[in-house]
Amino acid sequence: MVLISGLSGSGKSIALNVLEDAGYFCVDNLPAPLLTALLEQLKLKNHERVAVAVDMRGRLDCGIADSVAEVLKRAVLLCVLFFVMRAMRF
Repeated sequence: MVLISGLSGSGKSIALNVLEDAGYFCVDNLPAPLLTALLEQLKLKNHERVAVAVDMRGRLDCGIADSVAEVLKRAVLLCVLFFVMRAMRF
């Protein structure tokens, strides 16, 4: 699973589009607490290449964030990408 997060306008959706073109099953703007439910469903359907852009704009309870992180660590090979916006020059 490729987990994408970052600042608004930093290119998360563009990265997700590239991964989709490469054959990944992609989900955009998923609220972080839904990651575990998504992971369970994807396992049932035998999806092996998955990319998710996680919506981190809302506040997360630390317990939720910790449990989601623990499930992901145990369940899948995880690559996390965090994007920041590049300074624009005019």
